[in-house]
Amino acid sequence: MKIKPALTALLLTASPAFADGFVPDYAMIPLASHHYGDWGEDDDDDFNETNPGLMLTWAERAYDLNYTVGAYRDSQSDTSVHLSAAKMWKIGEYAQVGIVGAYLHSFGDGYTGVAPSIQLSYKYLFLNAATGYDDGVYGVISTGFIIPIGR
Repeated sequence: MKIKPALTALLLTASPAFADGFVPDYAMIPLASHHYGDWGEDDDDDFNETNPGLMLTWAERAYDLNYTVGAYRDSQSDTSVHLSAAKMWKIGEYAQVGIVGAYLHSFGDGYTGVAPSIQLSYKYLFLNAATGYDDGVYGVISTGFIIPIGR
């Protein structure tokens, strides 16, 4: 059953995030994505690239990491769950860059598995880039809004 790994990942991700309180520090609203490269012979590369959703982030918690949990509509028009931990560095007054380790679980034909990426945040916007290599480079760039909630 595919839901069991998602629940295990949720528990492992959420435990350190809640160490300093349950209220998330900000919400991330994913909106759109752009897929590039060769996604394989079996894919018709017809992605919808509209990805509305809601993700909650607890910033700088255990091990000075950001922990995020949420759901969104993936580019195959299916619901996907997102669980991640990220190390972010401040690079300006309103800007951060970081490395994200995410587990994504699609409840349809979308991607299920680990998705490492690089994220850039500036004020209330984020840009995330994930890439892979399998007989050619492929990847996805996604963007959305950041809404402060706590702290």
